[in-house]
Amino acid sequence: MILTLICAVLAGWAAKPAEPKVVEMLIRALGEERLPDAAGRRVASLCATLLVAAIVLMLGNVSVSPVLFVLGAFLGYFQAEIRNLLTNRQA
Repeated sequence: MILTLICAVLAGWAAKPAEPKVVEMLIRALGEERLPDAAGRRVASLCATLLVAAIVLMLGNVSVSPVLFVLGAFLGYFQAEIRNLLTNRQA
């Protein structure tokens, strides 16, 4: 269970740095004229990293909870925003 959370957080965190490589793959597959907009590219990057995490968990024969997987991906992807929100709270 904890391995699911760790892999999902790492996949969510890795989505933003992996976006240029995912865009390169999309350009090769779709061509520049059919490339999605910026939001679509971010979603494609997140999906690609989550797919890699799911494959790693499957190969490791880990029982995966979908809710925990999505929660981990959310925490990993939005970790900077969550950290800023928590550190800039007014007491």
